[in-house]
Amino acid sequence: MDKFKILITDHIAKEGISILKEDASVEVTTKAGISDADLKEIIGNYDAIITRSGTTITADIIENPGKLKVIGRAGVGLDNVDIEAASKKGIIVMNAPTGNTLAATELTMGMMLSAARKIPAANESLKNGEWNRKKFLGIQLYNKTLGIVGLGRIGSNVAVRAKSFGMKVIAYDPYIKKEKADSLNVKLYDDIKKLLAESDIITFHTPLTKETHDMIRAEHFPLMKDNVIIINCARGGIINESALYENAKSRKIFAVGIDVFEKEPATENELIKLDNVFVTPHIGANTVEGQKGVAVIIAEQVINALKGKSYINAVNIPFMKSQLPEELQLYFNTVEKMGKLAAQITKGRAQELNIKLVGKNFEKDICEKTFDTPFSYQPYTVAALKGFLEVSLVESVSYINAPYFAKDRNIYVSESKLSYYENYSDLIVLEIKTDKEEKVLGGTVFNNKEGRVAFIDDFHIDIEPYGTYIYFRNYDKPGVIGKVGTILGNYGINIGDFDLSRQTGGQAIAFVLVDNKINKDILNEIKNIEGMIEVKIVEI
Repeated sequence: MDKFKILITDHIAKEGISILKEDASVEVTTKAGISDADLKEIIGNYDAIITRSGTTITADIIENPGKLKVIGRAGVGLDNVDIEAASKKGIIVMNAPTGNTLAATELTMGMMLSAARKIPAANESLKNGEWNRKKFLGIQLYNKTLGIVGLGRIGSNVAVRAKSFGMKVIAYDPYIKKEKADSLNVKLYDDIKKLLAESDIITFHTPLTKETHDMIRAEHFPLMKDNVIIINCARGGIINESALYENAKSRKIFAVGIDVFEKEPATENELIKLDNVFVTPHIGANTVEGQKGVAVIIAEQVINALKGKSYINAVNIPFMKSQLPEELQLYFNTVEKMGKLAAQITKGRAQELNIKLVGKNFEKDICEKTFDTPFSYQPYTVAALKGFLEVSLVESVSYINAPYFAKDRNIYVSESKLSYYENYSDLIVLEIKTDKEEKVLGGTVFNNKEGRVAFIDDFHIDIEPYGTYIYFRNYDKPGVIGKVGTILGNYGINIGDFDLSRQTGGQAIAFVLVDNKINKDILNEIKNIEGMIEVKIVEI
């Protein structure tokens, strides 16, 4: 068996490299500092690539990805990886968000104390032979309001530590559930402007995305208190640096603590010239424990992903079907088949796809939306998208790229939860809207562990979504069903199952499960039956 080839393009801790080298199924190559041109030329020869912040994986570099299956970032941020481009190529993108959480948390607290008490400036002054205590009048943290923007792993840990200083903590994070904030005794705001107005100290803990770039601009600073302290140990570019400079220079801001800059190295950045701005050269993760943690996590997860074993922290497929409980796997399979069925019986160009999750099975989210998750869809929505799109795109659709293909086709995707839907208490509803019609399918899983399509529009049916069916819609009048059976019998076609649903005096639909291939002659004969509206072969 050929070994999995893994390329490391940045320096990572030796503990991570050891895990890779000790695995007999893995062949490791290290090319730290490789140029973009050279990387593009060889990247397709590797099954996985592991990077840190020194390598940028662009759409151009993975234009011809070859056998590349996994991109692993030994760290938290993924702003140096084009996640959308990788996803469209079916490449898993994963990071190691927990490995350096405490390192970044502790630097934030250190920055907070340094800015409030001017510790770096006092240190430098004394070492230069000065003894000027009045110059370094500071602000204490006790009883101050800390505003945290981004209440994820790091933000939550900062909140816990700030509480121990006797601080009041408030937060803004549009993706965090209120229950999580309540568990931390943190007041959660829906409007960032309210947080800015109430905070004595503001710290940022979000990734750099289109949404968060220049999140804080010139118009936001007048909303803040005078003598506010601002901390950014997350990503450069979240705060507009020109506006930050002007407000620090004018002393609207008491002090700033910055570990990250929009352009790095930041040796010429104008902010570092101000005496109330305290800076470090992007060292948030730079602890022995932090570097070891991210290296070990990413090495283990990359190997698991290549071997098809359970893995976590893949941002573009934040779930594994095999990790779902058995019953939910059955729902997953059923809704994927429903998507495939819908694509074959729905006319027109898709405009909307809506998933409704009905019942207690779906009360708990499997995937939670965060600032750095491109799509937060639950697995069932991803399954429905894959099933629906693969009818037209065939083999190119995967659970990874289906949401991106939907986005490219301007298909609006939504999901919601209901406790009850008509006569059902456990159900997944798939609604498709096209430029020509709307169609609604419902599917459920019965006690015998069989997934079934329970209805299509107003027609109540009961079909197992597997196999080859003749689907037809006809006017509800005598003789149609018998003629279909006769035609199939004449051609020696065996019927495995037959499900019919009708509306009195109106129309009927039927799904006929067949064991044999249906040729055009058979289909044409069925189409020519009087009262027949449409006939299709449906492969589910």
